Amino acid sequence: MINDKVVNTRVSKKLYEKIFNKAKKNRVSISNLIRNLVEDTLEIHEDIHDAIDKKIRKYLSDTEKQNILGYQEITLAKDTLCDNCGKELKTSDTAYVAYLAESDSKIILCSTCKAKISKSEKKEPHATTADN
Repeated sequence: MINDKVVNTRVSKKLYEKIFNKAKKNRVSISNLIRNLVEDTLEIHEDIHDAIDKKIRKYLSDTEKQNILGYQEITLAKDTLCDNCGKELKTSDTAYVAYLAESDSKIILCSTCKAKISKSEKKEPHATTADN
């Protein structure tokens, strides 16, 4: 409890009465009710944000495509979606994990998207040293 922080906020009389009545009905203190509401709301918000982010991210941006370091072939242990085209991938299908430079993100790709992205990436020749 020593490291706990105190947060004060102003609420309208109407909101206070709602909070008071809800706390009384649930037989908890106002502080516990508010703390639980804030914790639950933050957790739900994070889950919803992650779900929406995954839904609206249908295609990889050009920057993400350029930042792919490499791919690793995997056999899926559960159904999932391709992060680029949204194709449904089934358990035991082959998919590819794309690792991004300067990011801990991993992207799941179907074989079609992996092939398209691999072809579209710029292929720079390896630097060679001249023999002296």
